Amino acid sequence: MTGPAQQPARTQYGLAGIPRWVLLALPLILLGGVALGLTSGSVPERFAPRRGVPDSLRELRVPVPRTPSLVSTPNLERLVERPRSHRDLTVLAMSERYHLTRTMAHMVYDAAAEAGLDPELGFRLIRVESVFDPRAVGQGGAAGLVQMMPGTARALDPEIDTTRELMDPHTNLRLGFRLLRENILRYQKQGDDAVRLGVIAYNRGENSVDRALRRGRDPENGYGKRVLGPIHHGGKPYQGTGLRPKE
Repeated sequence: MTGPAQQPARTQYGLAGIPRWVLLALPLILLGGVALGLTSGSVPERFAPRRGVPDSLRELRVPVPRTPSLVSTPNLERLVERPRSHRDLTVLAMSERYHLTRTMAHMVYDAAAEAGLDPELGFRLIRVESVFDPRAVGQGGAAGLVQMMPGTARALDPEIDTTRELMDPHTNLRLGFRLLRENILRYQKQGDDAVRLGVIAYNRGENSVDRALRRGRDPENGYGKRVLGPIHHGGKPYQGTGLRPKE
């Protein structure tokens, strides 16, 4: 007599011989991959080394290297070239042309600008009058950078009563540039010749220039050419209006 049919033994393998634990774990693996993709930009980024200071530096207590910042430092101001003003450009050009210190060039420029005179014309006048020697004394007592006569100085400023005061560079420039500007304005009706006549009047006096003009003569005595011509001035003739240009 035969017994009941024998049941087949349970196996640890599923379909196609794949272990059941693999089949059970496969959904979990897929879910983990999806979660990793959503929380990380890329797999290399996910598994990249931690950012920041290396652990070795922390352990050795080495100071963290910092990138130097140039913002709001004097170094940044030196690196970025600022546009130069008319004053800076003129001072540089005149100091090179006449071999002057920047201190002297700044003083002449500022005095001319304050008087309303074109600074370049002021430099030219001093070059002819004193060759930039503040202690120069000429014939008849003309003194200083612009070779101002004491009588003329007192007519412009009655408080000037000593040669020592007249020799002060700031006072000397102030009076000389004021006189030259007044002479140029005096001959404004002469048009383009106003600067030349004003320069000549600085040397010969207004009365001599006016007398020559009334007689139909040119008052030029060579002085205007020395101040306005190219000789002694870097080979460049004067082409300005005599008055301080707008900056």
